[in-house]
Parts: sequence; structure tokens; C-alpha cells
Amino acid sequence: MAKLRSEKAGLPPGSLVPVSEDPEVATTIQVMVYDATNFSERCAVAADKIDVGDPGKSVTWIDVAGLADLKAITAIGERFELHQLLLEDVLNTDHRPKIDEFQEKLFVVVKMLTMDPESEDVWSEQVSFVLGQGLVISFQSEPGDVMEPVRERLRKNMGRLRKKGADFLLYSLLDVIVDNYFIIVEDLGKRIETMEERVVFRPRDKDLLDIQALRRQLVGISRQVTPTRELAGRMNIIPSRLIDKSTRRYINDLQDHTVYISESIAMFRDQLTNLENAYHAGLNMRMGQVMKLLTVISTIFIPLTFIVGVYGMNFDHMPELHWRYGYYAVMGIMLLISLVMLWLFRRKGWL
Repeated sequence: MAKLRSEKAGLPPGSLVPVSEDPEVATTIQVMVYDATNFSERCAVAADKIDVGDPGKSVTWIDVAGLADLKAITAIGERFELHQLLLEDVLNTDHRPKIDEFQEKLFVVVKMLTMDPESEDVWSEQVSFVLGQGLVISFQSEPGDVMEPVRERLRKNMGRLRKKGADFLLYSLLDVIVDNYFIIVEDLGKRIETMEERVVFRPRDKDLLDIQALRRQLVGISRQVTPTRELAGRMNIIPSRLIDKSTRRYINDLQDHTVYISESIAMFRDQLTNLENAYHAGLNMRMGQVMKLLTVISTIFIPLTFIVGVYGMNFDHMPELHWRYGYYAVMGIMLLISLVMLWLFRRKGWL
């Protein structure tokens, strides 16, 4: 991403240069217009043919997926009088979550997290929102998102969403994105618990790599969640007439959710640190047990080796060498010494 950023070096502020992960994704526009009793939805709408409802009576949601078509993005910006710096931030998909005021509009950037169920990798995608009078515009770099439950609630007129204004729609979209954080964080929590049970009872060499991978995932998620918590806090107190007082109560609840997720991530990171310490402690314990076993074996064989060494000397006058039962006597003494030493080790708690 830093390489793509460097392509803008030297250009004037507000230059529209896409900095997206996949510039080949086609731009599609979906428009929903609704009020308490009426609802209309249009897909694959051209940028110059977007119909909006009466801002005082209805709410219009324009959902833009794919940022490669600069003409379409520019046309939307001109149609709804979006600031050039705002459009520049929309195209630069590596911004941290934030909220800015532009003229009569609020600009919100948030990160949408998704987890691959097979590889368990966590992917981050920037979603930008523009809140205006009776208007919400969302921009994302690729089609497919976690906001489908909000679309279904609008289509089926479920809950209070269609009875509220554009600010409540923005809150609902942010809320479903944050709710998806819970799913990912809870899944990571379960993986940590499973790994904790395995490390305590039967640690493997691979476990240390898994711990490091989980820590990297938690750090990446924390980088997205912490600014989102700040965003929700600022959104709750920002002096804008676009956000109704009744909606701020819901935004306050959204902030509580982000705080809870941040605290959970911090707790999981502490668990991973303790788990890594437990892994190394278990490894050291196993190594100590191996060394203890080897020490016991060596200690037992020291006197036996001494006896074998004595009777291995090539002197002519050693009476025991010519004794008929000498071999059996020496073997018996060696066995007796071994048993006595084992008994002493066990009595002292070394075995």
C-alpha cells in the first residue's frame, strides 16, 4: 500500500488517484429510497442517472462498490457536491477510521473485517460513508460486505429503521460492521482457549508459531477497533444537525460495544503472553525431566563403570578373576548397587 501511496507524491491536494487493492473491480451502484410506507430499490444504476427522494420526507442510500471507475466517482461527487479532499480519502483505502465535517455533510471512514472460514485469516476493507440531509452514500473497494442484514430490514420494513432518518441508517450500518467484530473476536477467543488446553497438557513445537500468528491477528484487529472507538465517541458529541439527539443514544451504545471489544482484545493479548510463558515453562520442564532422567542413569552407571574398569585391568595376580563364581558375584553386586541407588533416589523424591 505504501508503494501505491507513493504514486500520489507531488500531485496537488485532492487529486483523484485510486489507491485500492484491486483496481480491476468494476464499479456498481445500488440505490435505495424509502420512508415509513414506501420503498424502492435499483441496482446497476449509472452514476449520472441516480434518482433521490425528497430529503425532507424520505431517505436515500447510495451504495457504491468498486472504486476503479474514476468517472463514476467524480460524477457522484459533482452531483452531491462532495469536497475534492473527501473523494480523495474515499479512493485512498488505507485510512484509519475517522469522522470529518465537510460543508453540510459528515464523512465517516471505518474498517470492515471479515474472516476466511478455511484459513482463519482476517481481512480488512475500508468502507467510507457520507451523511447528508436525507442521504447516505457508502463507498467500498469490492462488492460483498456484512451490511446485507440492514438491506433486508429495509426491504421487509423490520424494526424502526424505515421510520428513522439518514443518521439512523448510518448508525445501523456502523452497528452491523461492529457486530461483525464481535464474531471475529469471539472466534479468536475460542481458538485461544483451545490452544491453552493443548499447551498446558500436551505442548507441540507448532504451538509457538500459532501463538505468534494469533498475536499478529489481534494486533491487526486492535489497529482497526481502537480508532473506531474514538470515531464513535467523537460522533456522539460532534455538533452537527445531521445527527438527531435520539440517534446519539444509539451511537453511545455503539461506543460501548467498541470499548468492550477493545478490552477483550487487550485481555486476549495478555492471555497469549501468559500462554507463551506457559509454553516455554512446559518446554523447560520437559527438558528438566529429560536431564534428570539422564543424570540418574549416569549416576547409576558411574560405580558400575568403576567396577568394570577395575576388573578390566590386565594384572596377573587378581584372585577374583580365577574364582569360579566371580562373574556372578560381580554381576550381583552391580545389580545390588543399582537397586540401592534407585531406592535412595526415590526416597529423596528425585524420581
